[in-house]
Amino acid sequence: MFSIKKIIYHLYNKIYRKVFYKIQQVAEKFFSYEHSYNHLIKKTNKKNVLTKEQKKEIDNFYKKYYGKKISYIWHNCFTKYSGKFDVKYIPTDLFKNYLYSLKTKDKNYYKVLQDKNFLYNIAKSANIKTPKRYFYSINNLFFDSNDNIISKDTFYNQISDIGEAFIKPTQIEFTGSAQNCRLINVIKGIDIYSKTNIKDIIEKYYKMDFVVQEKIVCHKSISALYSKSVNTFGLTTLILNNEIKTMKTLLKIGMDGNIFDYGGTKSKGLLIPIKEDGTLYDRAFCLNEKKEYFAHPDTGVVFKNYKIDLFPKVLDAAKKFQSAIPWMPFCGIDFVINDKSEVLIVEMEDPSCSVIQSILGESFFGDNTEQILSYLKNKKL
Repeated sequence: MFSIKKIIYHLYNKIYRKVFYKIQQVAEKFFSYEHSYNHLIKKTNKKNVLTKEQKKEIDNFYKKYYGKKISYIWHNCFTKYSGKFDVKYIPTDLFKNYLYSLKTKDKNYYKVLQDKNFLYNIAKSANIKTPKRYFYSINNLFFDSNDNIISKDTFYNQISDIGEAFIKPTQIEFTGSAQNCRLINVIKGIDIYSKTNIKDIIEKYYKMDFVVQEKIVCHKSISALYSKSVNTFGLTTLILNNEIKTMKTLLKIGMDGNIFDYGGTKSKGLLIPIKEDGTLYDRAFCLNEKKEYFAHPDTGVVFKNYKIDLFPKVLDAAKKFQSAIPWMPFCGIDFVINDKSEVLIVEMEDPSCSVIQSILGESFFGDNTEQILSYLKNKKL
């Protein structure tokens, strides 16, 4: 028999969970690239492209594994955008519910591990290489490359002739964002790229936590596609049935003279899926232009049959890194391959499904979709 205390506790948890998800979803509207992309494809969703047979297939599939019918809006979006229908497309709202349920279950590990400075510690324990770190700042404390605390004056003195480097904020709210990330070349205290005193730059843009690290040069097989940006591999890892799985990977490539590979729908950059053996798919997408490319617009390199032989090393590193963070059984990770053929982890961010499903025309979870839906059904999410 339930006591009054247990009943109240049960109701409280149920109400809290619903309110928590609503707050998370509202917050996502303001901070997520996923949201800006969702808004983009919803605007193009006025015309229905699903047949009656496809709608019936969706109804049957989701009633069987999720316990009820769902809206057709996301299947329609993904089908229209990719030109391919897949009954196993995961609607974005269900995807978020799955992600948020894991975040709730695992407390605030997601937030802590998304800090770019803390990422160095986890990567080191997993024996995964990171970009060389020259300096970093946490809570207004300054550290050198050997993790020794140094004074602010010492920091400015040592960075005054650092030469070429890359600086970026490391706070959690900047994860997955190119905001205030910049390439610098400091000689005698002046950044020759912006012709500005490096102290003025840091005092203006980096009042919180930040890192100064080496400029990464991509492997020749990657820079041949486009050399002005650090082109990264964005993938998602998932621990399911005591096995680490990797979801589809997107290679993020810069374009049009930009030094950043991808900064959401408001910036130019190409997203192209890559197969497990390193072979690129035939076409890339620029979400900013709502346009697809079969060759890079700047270099003319054709994507079809282009292969990055070292890519399987990225998948191996991703699985190795995921095994070191079991608190986060579902996470997005960005990697690069440098000119020394080394795989480096760059940052962690929330997984994203909408972009991949729209570009690929395939379900994000693939053969694991049924199990994910059953989990959501049992959790009543």
